Amino acid sequence: MSLFVHNVPKQTTRITTGILYPQQEHQRRRELNEVLSKIKEEDVKEMDEKIEKAAKQMEDNQKCCDYEVSKLQKQFDEIVSKLVKIKIHLETELREGLVRKNVKVSEKKLDLEKNYKKIKDFVKFLEDKHSTMSDYCLIDNHRDLMTNLKSNKDSDKEKGYFSARYRGGVINEGILESMMGQTLDLDDITVTETDSFQYGDKSIVVLEAIKKNTCFVGGLISGYIEKVDKRNKKEMIINVNVNDVCVTNNGDVYATDYDSDSIVRLSPSGSVSKVFRTAPSVPRGICPFKEGGLLVTLRDNQSEAFQPDSDSRRLVIHVTFTGDLIREYEYHEDGQTRLFILPWRVRQNNNTDICVVNRASMAAGELVILSSSGFLKSIYQGKNQGFQFNPIDLVCDSHCNLIVSDSINSQVHLVSPEGEFMKYLLTENEITKPCSMSLYKSTLWVNQKRVPRSIRPYFPAPRLVAHLGRDWDISLCVIQCSYKIPIPWNETRNQVLDESLAIPETSQAKERVVIHSKMLEKTLKSENKTDLAFCLSSV
Repeated sequence: MSLFVHNVPKQTTRITTGILYPQQEHQRRRELNEVLSKIKEEDVKEMDEKIEKAAKQMEDNQKCCDYEVSKLQKQFDEIVSKLVKIKIHLETELREGLVRKNVKVSEKKLDLEKNYKKIKDFVKFLEDKHSTMSDYCLIDNHRDLMTNLKSNKDSDKEKGYFSARYRGGVINEGILESMMGQTLDLDDITVTETDSFQYGDKSIVVLEAIKKNTCFVGGLISGYIEKVDKRNKKEMIINVNVNDVCVTNNGDVYATDYDSDSIVRLSPSGSVSKVFRTAPSVPRGICPFKEGGLLVTLRDNQSEAFQPDSDSRRLVIHVTFTGDLIREYEYHEDGQTRLFILPWRVRQNNNTDICVVNRASMAAGELVILSSSGFLKSIYQGKNQGFQFNPIDLVCDSHCNLIVSDSINSQVHLVSPEGEFMKYLLTENEITKPCSMSLYKSTLWVNQKRVPRSIRPYFPAPRLVAHLGRDWDISLCVIQCSYKIPIPWNETRNQVLDESLAIPETSQAKERVVIHSKMLEKTLKSENKTDLAFCLSSV
């Protein structure tokens, strides 16, 4: 038996022999039973739940894989179907050429058969009658016979060969792969930190990158926009109240003027020149059109924002750079059903599709994808996990994917060109209420709002920006802003009541917001709950 002596004060020195007295043994067993019971009730149950989740994940993965394979098969079938049509067309041309040629050959054959009989009869006639013919008559008949023979030989010069030929094209593996598409692993699209800075104290509604490190930024009803770099160095201030800004391929800058209902052009020196008016419609979003001109979202100023009536105008227009109308996108193919409730932002994808953020309410919306001819291709309404989808802005990457900011859920969605959810690029753990976005080559600019998470204001550090791996090489610069207005607080939920205050388009409405904020401040002062930060969202 081994003995262990612990170095403790002398008066408490004891010898451990490894023998447990009955009372101690009972205590140990009771503790063991409690531990085992807890393991069964908590740990084992948790492991069982994880096993079930893993099994469910495997089922979901199988369904997802089957769906992707079905898409591959559909693409293959469509390509084969078109190849079959092309094959049938080429084969038809060859066979029709054969028919045409054989018709001519058949006609020639009939002529030859007639001449054959005629000459044969002529020869027999001369054999039988030449002895009775005069010399002149014999010479004439002989001349006629030789003329007929010569005409038959001359006709042989027009050959009846089958002249159509098939020449095979070059089988280019790259082109075939391009037609079939490609697979991509969404795990390869990762997010890493690059740059961030804080801008102003107003909610940002205008954000347009003009260089890798420079962008236009405009606050809510600020009356001006600024050119700033990623170090928040202000390079220029332009005194114009705009809703949106875009940069064309040749570097020209256009904007939608909030005050004059106009499209304006911003010069490199900062001057503003009016290009054309859109009144009585109000211009919202703007972007370049691939084949020239501009796309502009419009709404009338007579009806309610989210309740258009029969006289309302809610549309996207394609215009020249001087304002001449090329096309309107307002209704479905039936000419009666509206495409939009409130068209907010517009982008043209690299595949020429027209993508529009369609606002349905203050806190909900959808992404409408149209072909350049106006055909509705799809509508994206979020991942549909029981949360309301609240798109604010979108950009299109070089692979025709759509990047959409969802403000109310603090998410940035990656959406396929067909309008299918792919993954969340950023979630609420990484970004807070993303709004305006801009993509310049490989740099994605996003602004986020600062919202309190507890009774005392808490502002998460702006530390994001997407580096999209594999073929996606995008960096993200987060611009953070805050707007300090006392707001109602729900202590039981320990979070802000997410009722974003919108600034309508009239001075009276602005006054109402000021009055409303003062009433809230008075209410909160009585409860010692001031100094909360909140960000206004504008629609």
